[in-house]
Amino acid sequence: MATGQVKSTIVSYLGELFQSGRRPNMLLRLLGGLQGQVIEVKAKEFPVGVFWDLRAPAQPAILEGANAPTAQHRTLSQATNVVQIFHESVDATYLAQSDQTVSGVVPIPQHSGARGQLQNPRDVSFQVMAALDTIAQDANYSFLRGAYTNPADPSGTALKTRGLLTSIATNVVDQSAEAAPNAATYRGWVELLVRTVIQTNGYNPDDTWTLMADTTEFNNLQAAYESLASNRVPESREVAGMKIRQLYTRFGILNLVLEPDMPADTVGLFNLGVAGVVGLPVPNKGVLFEEALNKTGSSDKTQIYGQLGCAHGPEFCHGKLLVPAASSL
Repeated sequence: MATGQVKSTIVSYLGELFQSGRRPNMLLRLLGGLQGQVIEVKAKEFPVGVFWDLRAPAQPAILEGANAPTAQHRTLSQATNVVQIFHESVDATYLAQSDQTVSGVVPIPQHSGARGQLQNPRDVSFQVMAALDTIAQDANYSFLRGAYTNPADPSGTALKTRGLLTSIATNVVDQSAEAAPNAATYRGWVELLVRTVIQTNGYNPDDTWTLMADTTEFNNLQAAYESLASNRVPESREVAGMKIRQLYTRFGILNLVLEPDMPADTVGLFNLGVAGVVGLPVPNKGVLFEEALNKTGSSDKTQIYGQLGCAHGPEFCHGKLLVPAASSL
């Protein structure tokens, strides 16, 4: 049996992560596109916000010649998240790479990222891209709906990053117990959600505020605003190379994105300007990379490894709307 050493060549796939995939992975692509890059961190736990309190605003009444006021000490608090490990492997035998028949004699089309050429699906490069697709879809789901776990021993319990939707605790508009809405009622719920987020964080919507929903609620959002006679027809703009719909609300223009990983009966309102993707690089290798494994026979073995997390920012910058089940306008 032939044996060998790990090859020294390391191939980085960080850029392809945001472009690859049969599934749209809209959140992942928007986070990568808006930030322009993955933010590298130095530890598995990283901050997503630093906070301090001020007294309520009031008009001062300070006398001429008064002594300096008593000092007020402000304390800091911090919210954090963690990266998690994404790890896939590929093992392609020499015979599989040589024999291009798959359930017959016609080679199937290559992965969509290969510009429509034909390729043996048993080839290592094809399998690597399929593994990268798997990482992309898992990252998209995790960055949206991930449940936070930060164990003392990551070798015994896996690290899990907190997702953008999961992080929301303050701005929750729960209308799930209400009767099935008409367009005006549904539109009112959306406006309430936007108003709630604005009142909490103090800022008006900018071009990064994005509504995300599954197919049912995406349809409801468009139907609710299309039915408003005074409203402009939802338009599109390009963000991160993708066409994004827009809704004209009373508080400003919001992006509208179809995200299949959103749970049913839920609309998320995300300020993507405060969110991004972080990566904890492995020294001399990178954040997300492929490297060959030890040679132990007549096959090529390789692994793809990455340490990534969701930098969701302050949770009060986002909000979610819960609507009645199975309601369709």
